[in-house]
Amino acid sequence: MTSWRRLPIPLAPAQHETLASWVHRLATAHGLVTADLRDHLRIGPHISEDPDELRALARRLASVTGYPADRLARALPELRIPAPDWPALRHLAQRACPRCTARHRVGPVRRLFAHHEYLCVRHGYWIGPPDATRDDPPPQLAGRIPELVTAQHQLRHATRRHGWAATFDATAAATGICVNLRFSAEHHPLWMRWQRRLDLLMPAGYRRSLFIAALYPEVAAFAAVLAAADWHTPAPPAGLHQDGLGVDHIIVAAEQALGGRHVLPRPEISFALLAWCTTRASGPMLGPASVYPETSHRDDGTPRVTDVARHAEQGTANRFARDGRAPRSHSRAAPLPYSHRPATADVSAGRSS
Repeated sequence: MTSWRRLPIPLAPAQHETLASWVHRLATAHGLVTADLRDHLRIGPHISEDPDELRALARRLASVTGYPADRLARALPELRIPAPDWPALRHLAQRACPRCTARHRVGPVRRLFAHHEYLCVRHGYWIGPPDATRDDPPPQLAGRIPELVTAQHQLRHATRRHGWAATFDATAAATGICVNLRFSAEHHPLWMRWQRRLDLLMPAGYRRSLFIAALYPEVAAFAAVLAAADWHTPAPPAGLHQDGLGVDHIIVAAEQALGGRHVLPRPEISFALLAWCTTRASGPMLGPASVYPETSHRDDGTPRVTDVARHAEQGTANRFARDGRAPRSHSRAAPLPYSHRPATADVSAGRSS
């Protein structure tokens, strides 16, 4: 039987922290190479889904750290039995709110977030979908853009009411529509509102996560409208006037969500929504393109990013420097808010009735 020597420095995992992030902090605290500690603990690049192997790993970690195996499993998603609902979580580990994890020493905590978690409303830090090509600490944005707090409450409420899958679908749709409106609604109040935020958040150039933050208040309000719409109810002829469920009703609700009829001409919103109404009436919802267990991360818990993705992100930044409007929502190389695809039957079942 292998004898596991206890590490002398106690270092508890944070809630929802990834195993890679915690092991990296453990190694750093003890002056060890992370890869060597992972090898010693027999932690491979991919965590097994076999319950017996997970329990054995939890026991090894408990032996070297002194923390009970069940406590570790409650904190670390990869050790949980049964496994988490992976599609309901982002596929990329990212830095957590520094205030929420202040007591967890030795480097940043990287954890998994639910899709609707864009802002730590308690401390005001932006934890929205990150730019995987960067490893920036979360910025404190609520003090600069107070409406982010209201937006986060709206999206959280939509998730509780309609389920994570319907809210993911609605958020992806709302983000795409708002990004496209950046190209067609120039000089209208809504466009200028976004431009003021972009000037405030990105004075030195394009950063994906901050671009999303600039549009987030309207995206969240729009997503709440789309999540509540019954896309799978057959549309009437011409897609209009269906007792509160037709396109006219959704257009009025979307106008109100974006700030009223004065912020944008109705044809702009109508054109953007008609295409989505057509596809949603008969097609599947959008779901995550990847899940965390299938995503490659380094030993320190940061995502591995391909050169293609890095070049695409740099290209987006270059375009933004030229015209101030990039990215386009339909770009395959740099999709917003993050990769999505038509949901499978299992994911679609996550939509609550």
